[in-house]
Amino acid sequence: MNRYKVTFVILILICVAGFTLGRESLAPFGWGLSLFIPAAIYTGIKNEGIVPVSFVSVAGIAAVFLLSGWETALSIAEMALPGYLLTGAIKKGIKDGRLALLLTLYFYLVSIAEDFLFGPPKDFTAIQTILPFRWGIYFFSSAFFAVIVIGTVAVIGKEKINFKNINFGAIPVVIFILGGILSLIKWLPELQIIGANLTIATVGFFLIQGFAVTVSLIDRLGTFSRLVIFFVAIIFPLIALLIVSLMGLFDFWFDFRKLKGGRT
Repeated sequence: MNRYKVTFVILILICVAGFTLGRESLAPFGWGLSLFIPAAIYTGIKNEGIVPVSFVSVAGIAAVFLLSGWETALSIAEMALPGYLLTGAIKKGIKDGRLALLLTLYFYLVSIAEDFLFGPPKDFTAIQTILPFRWGIYFFSSAFFAVIVIGTVAVIGKEKINFKNINFGAIPVVIFILGGILSLIKWLPELQIIGANLTIATVGFFLIQGFAVTVSLIDRLGTFSRLVIFFVAIIFPLIALLIVSLMGLFDFWFDFRKLKGGRT
């Protein structure tokens, strides 16, 4: 059993995440647990092999299907696949911004496929005004998931990922400005919607780069300062996301990672 302890953890994680995700009152907890599935699968494949990990992954998803239905099983399967993507990418030496883009693209394509096959999420259909902008929101949320997954792989999988140096350059800034201009053209509503979606989507790039900047700056701080920042981010998550995204945007002009200070 000790030889396959990570594999056993993967099975438990998938089953518990699937069970709670299928219950409305426990769904947020289930989503939180599911974010650890890619890192667990990556760690399992790295240490114990792809065969046992794949076996328990399929068995766990089958159990979720029986416990919570096919929709929940599909959601869990979608969170399991990035573990295999990460394994292949990291083996090929992809440990920089390309890894973040790969995961973002994966989650974005999944969101688009679900939208076409099953329709927009219930939260979107309940608020009709945001429906036209869901394509940009999908990309932003995909970037957020990518950052979380990379972070968990770096911590749980103990993988050295070159995350602190991610820099997308001027292209996202240019797209952000153009999208903002298009979103102001009220007499052409089609272009306005395209512009708004582009603007929201590029914030996803700023989020990724902002996290890279944040990690670089926090790395210079002491333990107490890190704990304070961590708990503030937990208490005020939306404000934290806003600050991180703004840091990613303005990093193009100010290059925060060159600032001096902190530990040496």
